[in-house]
Amino acid sequence: MKKLVLFLCVVCFMTPLYGDSVTNQELLLACKDKSPAPQNFCYGFIISAANAAQFYRNIVDVEQEFIDICLPENVSNQEVVDLYIAWAEKHLDLAKGPAFLGVTTSFSKKYSCPPEQKTKQQGTAF
Repeated sequence: MKKLVLFLCVVCFMTPLYGDSVTNQELLLACKDKSPAPQNFCYGFIISAANAAQFYRNIVDVEQEFIDICLPENVSNQEVVDLYIAWAEKHLDLAKGPAFLGVTTSFSKKYSCPPEQKTKQQGTAF
C-alpha cells in the first residue's frame, strides 16, 4: 500500500515539474514547415488556444477582467494562424516564451473587445 501511495505521489506531483511548454520558436517553426504533421500541430495548437481563450472569457472570466479578446464569429482558422505567424516573426525576442501566451497576445491587439461590449458584458451576471 505504501508503494502505491508513493507511486501516485510521484506521478501526480512530480511529473509536471519535468514538463516543458511549447515555445513561440517551436510553434513558429512548425507553422512554417509545410509537412503535414507540423502543419497539423501548428493549426491544432493555435485553434485550441483561441478556443481556450474564448471559453475562459465567456465562462470563467465573468467580470471581464483578464481576457480582452473578442474573436468575431466569421474569423477563419487561416486568418488566426497567419496572425500568430506575423506576430511571432515580429517578436523574435519572445521566442523562448510560452507559445500559449504568444498566441493569445497575437489575438489581443487585432481582436480586442470594443469598449461598448466590455461595458455591456461587465454588467451581465449569470
